[in-house]
Amino acid sequence: MTAQQRRQTRRTPGLVPCLALAVCLSAPPATLAESASTGGRATLWGAILAPDGSRLPGALVTLVHDDGAEVRVVAGALGIYRAPGIRAGTWEMTVESPGFERAQVEAFVLAAGAEVQRDVRLALAGVRVELTVVSGLPEDSLEAPALRESGARDMGAALQAVPGIWPLRKGGIANDVVLRGLQSRDLNVLVDGDRVNGACPNHMDPPPFHVDFAEVERVQVGKGPFDVRSQGSLGGIVNLITRDAPPGWHVSPALSLGSFGYVNPSATASWGGEKASALAGFSWRGAHADRDGDGLRFTERANYRPEVQDNRAFSVGTGWARLRYTPSFDTTLEAAYTRQEAKNVFYPYLMMDAPWDDTDRLSVSFESRRPRKRTITLITAQAYVTRVDHWMDDAARTTSLGAPRGWGMGTHARARTWGGKAGGRIGRTTAGVEYYRRYWDAETSLRGRGYVPQPSIPGVNVDVLGAYAEYSRIIGDRVLIEAGARYDVAWSAADEEKADTDLAWAYLEDRSLSSRDSLPSGKLRVAWRPRDRFELSVSVGHTTRVPEPSERYFSLRRMGSDWVGDPGLQPSRNTGGEAAVAWRGSRATLRGSVFASRIDDFITVREADRLHDLSTVTNSRARTWANADATLVGGEASFSFSAARHVFLSGDLSWVRGTQRPRPEESLLSSDLSEMPPLRATLGIRYDDSRSFGVLDLVASGRQDRVDADLSEEPTPGYAILNAAAGYRRGHVAVTVGATNVFDRFYSPHLSYQRDPFRTGMRVYDPGRNLYVNLSFRF
Repeated sequence: MTAQQRRQTRRTPGLVPCLALAVCLSAPPATLAESASTGGRATLWGAILAPDGSRLPGALVTLVHDDGAEVRVVAGALGIYRAPGIRAGTWEMTVESPGFERAQVEAFVLAAGAEVQRDVRLALAGVRVELTVVSGLPEDSLEAPALRESGARDMGAALQAVPGIWPLRKGGIANDVVLRGLQSRDLNVLVDGDRVNGACPNHMDPPPFHVDFAEVERVQVGKGPFDVRSQGSLGGIVNLITRDAPPGWHVSPALSLGSFGYVNPSATASWGGEKASALAGFSWRGAHADRDGDGLRFTERANYRPEVQDNRAFSVGTGWARLRYTPSFDTTLEAAYTRQEAKNVFYPYLMMDAPWDDTDRLSVSFESRRPRKRTITLITAQAYVTRVDHWMDDAARTTSLGAPRGWGMGTHARARTWGGKAGGRIGRTTAGVEYYRRYWDAETSLRGRGYVPQPSIPGVNVDVLGAYAEYSRIIGDRVLIEAGARYDVAWSAADEEKADTDLAWAYLEDRSLSSRDSLPSGKLRVAWRPRDRFELSVSVGHTTRVPEPSERYFSLRRMGSDWVGDPGLQPSRNTGGEAAVAWRGSRATLRGSVFASRIDDFITVREADRLHDLSTVTNSRARTWANADATLVGGEASFSFSAARHVFLSGDLSWVRGTQRPRPEESLLSSDLSEMPPLRATLGIRYDDSRSFGVLDLVASGRQDRVDADLSEEPTPGYAILNAAAGYRRGHVAVTVGATNVFDRFYSPHLSYQRDPFRTGMRVYDPGRNLYVNLSFRF
């Protein structure tokens, strides 16, 4: 096929904040929804209790300052609410939960630098409930306490606690995020709203890899094609929100230890004053190769040289700092910087490892809130730059034996991303503009070709400029309507002096090195609350993403089979819908959603035959990327139940199925999409009395036999494992001990890494029994 053919709420008192993800992304990501910027700051937290002392998850806490500024937070799954960094002064507090009387707390004063615990006990409602509220169902989130308690070693692994997210495992660390069947290339994975793009052509270093646990305060997850505030949210958005300095002077050291030699010391020091605050921290993580349930290290199963099999499998050091200045109560300026250095990271599913991967992240932001203005009530601006420098080679593998340079294949890759956003809110409308540039360059050398450098990614720039607007309106007191639109223009261009177009011409009849794409997006969401305990949300949306530089312009000659990008790739366009329900009772919450998406021009992988004979092209076949029309359907369900005063039951279910329309003329014969996660279910029981806790979690995964035979995917058996943890908190000290895969089961997750040019094709089995201890202090 020729290249030409391929191209043919408004806020009112008593209303629950809707679509918390959209609100948080309209402000600097570290702030709570609708919180005013602070002068002297304080922290308020506590538990929401039923008459018998049991906790009430999902309760809405509304705080109103004496000047009218308002903060709203929702109690988490354990009935704990937390409002950090709110302004000192006099506050009034109300608490609402279905089935209980609305509680009004008398005005109280928060002093600058104070951290105050205030528990609230609710009374059972009478027969008649006068208050009705409207809300959009909230986005999923993962809070700092859950991160601190887990045995996960990176953000990608920790996020599997969120229904609809699976980790994609390549080794002992650097798990990628898969949301409803789509990987990070089809998502927006942000850090404080800033873009972070890795440099490795194999996605060794996905965005979550570049953030340390100790940096993160919480993670927001928005699912589906409904985000119009950030370009590229084809399947959803994951925003990693880093920690801010609490009031006063604090030092927070922590230590995590685990099986397979895992060590993770970290420390954060901070000061929060009336006009300014500062925070700095450092973390280091390292471990040897983990052993699976059969007792074998992944370095023994893959082709690692015997002398390196006992070496550390990763070593990652991260340092960060943040400064905030508040010249007035409604204006905030902030700057943050992070430096990460990763050394000798093993990736058994790929042919090469990363001797080093260095990252710099710098961001600045401005916010002005005007709670008493009737016109422009919010102005925000942010700018950022990220830099990733990455080297990978096979020096630790048997393929490097006898190599003159100590390695037989190597790639030096560099990535730069810089950009910014500016926006504001006028009445019920939020609008803004975004621009960013992504630069990606990679050079590969192979022993079989005399170490002659090949520009595998030839200095590609992608520039994106766009604008968006969102509007929300309450109809009556039970219906919320939200609508949004966005339009972007993207320019992609490879460096003509570096690019080698012979491969693209030989296999695809295309030598083009630039492209211009128009990227429209939009959404409509309706939330309805027919009864006080029941909510229904229906959403439709359309989002797009521009092809990655590697997908269009990759070029690599190899022995046996070449790899080449397709310059004629079209942007992927996702049109989808979702229906979600939630029920909140006095002791239980139920949530469920079903979704369906049609992705036109989904970017997948195919085999291509050579069409033209060129003296510089010796192979007859290559692997390349291609557009295919795909469909994703699935759903999630979750529940939590307060079974007794300190006992909680919870569980969730996640399922997705992906199909594609076969295109025999392009060697796409399978109707199943590759790398689709199987059905997963979790069931847990937790005892928690605020001082000590214990938890048991059962995790089960179904068999996956819907595989892409075109890419030689193989079925994966199902499995079930048990995880356990217990902890104790007293004052400023917290201790957690736990075990994942308690019965040392031998199993493999289904998600492979079939799309990338340096895959080995072997499975990476999950670790066997992993014991861990997490210690944290706060002074």
